[in-house]
Amino acid sequence: MKAKMEQFSAANPNPVLRVEKDGTLLYSNEAGEPLLHEWGVRVGKKLPSCIGDLVKRVICRNSPETMEVKAGKRVYLVSFHPLPEDESVNIYGFDISDRKGLEEKLRESEEKYRNIIEIANEGIWILDAEARTAYVNEKMTEMLGYSQDEMVGRSPCNFADEEFKAILKLNLEKRKQGINQVYELKLICKNGSLLWALISAKAIFNKDGKFTGSLGVLTNITERKEAEEALKKARDSLEEKIKERTIQLEKAYESLKESEQSFAEAQKMVHVGNWDWDVANDKAYWSEEMYRIFGRNPGESAPAYNEYLNYTHPDDRDYVDNALKESLSRRKPCNIDYRIFLANGEIRTIHMQSRIIFDEENTPIRIKGIVQDITERKKAEEKIQILVNAVESSNDAILTESLEGIVTTWNKGAEQVYGYSAEEILGKNISIVEPDNLKGEIKRFSEKIKRGKKIQSYETLRLKKDGTIINVSVTLSPIFDVSGELMAISAIARDITEQKRAEETLRESEARLRRFYESGLFGMHYYKLNGSITGANDKFLEIIGYTREDLQAGRINWDKMTPPEYRLLDEHAIAELKATGVATPFEKEYIRKDGSRVPIILGVATFDQERNEGIAFVLDVTEKKKAEEALARSEEARKKEIHHRIKNNLQVISSLLDLQAEKFRDKEVLEAFKESKNRVFSMSLIHEELYKGEGTDKLDFSAYLQKVAKNLFQTYSLSSKSIRLCMDLEENAFFNMDVAIPLGIVVNELVSNSLKYAFHGRNEGEIRIKLYKEKIGKSKESRTGNKNQGLKKTGFILKVSDDGIGIPESFDLENPDTLGMQLITTLIEQLDGELELNRKNGTKFTIKFAV
Repeated sequence: MKAKMEQFSAANPNPVLRVEKDGTLLYSNEAGEPLLHEWGVRVGKKLPSCIGDLVKRVICRNSPETMEVKAGKRVYLVSFHPLPEDESVNIYGFDISDRKGLEEKLRESEEKYRNIIEIANEGIWILDAEARTAYVNEKMTEMLGYSQDEMVGRSPCNFADEEFKAILKLNLEKRKQGINQVYELKLICKNGSLLWALISAKAIFNKDGKFTGSLGVLTNITERKEAEEALKKARDSLEEKIKERTIQLEKAYESLKESEQSFAEAQKMVHVGNWDWDVANDKAYWSEEMYRIFGRNPGESAPAYNEYLNYTHPDDRDYVDNALKESLSRRKPCNIDYRIFLANGEIRTIHMQSRIIFDEENTPIRIKGIVQDITERKKAEEKIQILVNAVESSNDAILTESLEGIVTTWNKGAEQVYGYSAEEILGKNISIVEPDNLKGEIKRFSEKIKRGKKIQSYETLRLKKDGTIINVSVTLSPIFDVSGELMAISAIARDITEQKRAEETLRESEARLRRFYESGLFGMHYYKLNGSITGANDKFLEIIGYTREDLQAGRINWDKMTPPEYRLLDEHAIAELKATGVATPFEKEYIRKDGSRVPIILGVATFDQERNEGIAFVLDVTEKKKAEEALARSEEARKKEIHHRIKNNLQVISSLLDLQAEKFRDKEVLEAFKESKNRVFSMSLIHEELYKGEGTDKLDFSAYLQKVAKNLFQTYSLSSKSIRLCMDLEENAFFNMDVAIPLGIVVNELVSNSLKYAFHGRNEGEIRIKLYKEKIGKSKESRTGNKNQGLKKTGFILKVSDDGIGIPESFDLENPDTLGMQLITTLIEQLDGELELNRKNGTKFTIKFAV
């Protein structure tokens, strides 16, 4: 039996020992030497009494026990397993030194950032003196599924499981006695599910020592409790199986196999599996825990090297391969962390340690090692690192100080806020950032923290490295060690200097606006889009004739004060307000209280996000309107005088042409005088119509055409012929002088030509004049500027035609050789119009233009 055990355990990298009931050491493998050294015993000798007593207890109770043993710099988890039939005990050891060191580091890191983790991730539950809920944070409501309104005012007993209500009431009474506690509590969520919580409860007293309530920080430990329950059941089941199998063992070999199973179970408990690789034959041995860690079927043989690499995450595969090869080439142990892929697609992180076994010729023949599943540990490290990164990336100054005020941590945000680098400030007293007039303030704050109070969002002044005084908002919180003792103070400071300046600027701006509001230079009022006016200065009330009593009674409504003809302007202004927040100032009228109207210029702006209310500036332009009306009347009289004088002068020119024509007998000369007189008449008639008008600068062109045509028919007395005039003219076609004069001359020339040339050799005929309009889009950009850009224009078509003998084919419209046609084409270009000629069935000229 001993030989078989030695054969089994000699290759094991962990300590394996066997001890008789009286404490005599029967066997130990090579890996057990550190334990033998620590206990001061050799094979065949008795163990120390403390270990011997433990061996007897394990055999007597027939129940395994474990303990931690520190041997030199290493720490072992030692498991004692009874063998009742042989009245002996097998001892298995596992090196957990690395895990213990890591646990210590994790514990220190956890304490360092506990305050931040509690604030960010824990439920906060504050009770008043009567144990009623005064406040719960969002995390607490999320944990229980209730809203804050559903929880505030209710006792926490309303949310506790029945079996824990009595315990909870007792603990709440302890708060009144000033006793703080950490305990577990089972709560009932809104949906009926159970919530296990670890509660850190603290009593709250006011400055007079009166109990005012309590504060609880709740951590959700439901998953942990479920895991503990499952683990307990698994352990109970495991111990029962071990007990049953131990009883069934009758032989030493069977006892050894049971020992092997116990060893595998122990590996499972600590998630450690061991392996052995035959380098030359590329064959491997895996323990049961190795199969569990890698999710491989235990019925399969251990994988060869290349197959093993396939389990490795693709990003880590080369790293693992190179590490093992380098270990072989340098003949040194390998110690690495890497990721593996399970068959179900899950990614786990493992830690591997290995050592090389050499033959007599110092050639590597085997590699032995262990693999530990460290996935959960890695996740914990990542969470802590995320918190560390969050602290380091924050723009706020986040630091910790000892109870004596010595700075122990200092993030990048603190460097930006105070100007000191971490190297400059660590180890120095935090009072270095206090201005002279506030010396001792930080120390007073620290004393409050020591007394269990908190400093939250306290605004004060601090001194930067360059001597600049800045405004800061400071929050101080306590940091406790694992035993609950206050060990340090956490401080978060936010630079609010710019915020303070902005607030001061806003106050100054409001003061200036108030002075402007009360100055009386403009009428001003605060409005809502529903028509109500919520506030106004005296000048505005004076403009509209209402009293402040009317304003306070709600009798002033800007919508009702607006005459109907200005509704469209108001709608445009409201649309502009909603789009941009500001409306372009425009003119309108208000109906005063006495029914009279007052002309104003109105400018409005909104100042709320929905743009439903804002401020309006009102300027009374009554005097300006009176001046404009007087000026308009003066301008109208001046224009009438000008038109009258021009008309008289043109009539004088017409008379002079008549006198001058009497001196000539040549028909062509007389015809030229006649044409000139007709042109002068067409222009004179325009000024006569404008002189007779009612102050407008525009001419009723259709009426004007009728008079021009009548004059031409009289001039060219055609009593011997039956020439008809047909006119189809657009009503209300009003043109200004810039259009009417050139267009009138054009019509004069075309009708004159028809009367003179169209009916040679014929006794009857017809001249037609048609004027109508058509819609065109927006005008093109003017070549001389943008004055008319974007304005809507109306297109007109003027047709002058006759059914006479027609115009000669040799006539070229593009290059006319007569003065009249040259004048026509020039005037059409001046109008930016188009001229078309149609020679079918007589002559038809079509003119297209826009006004």
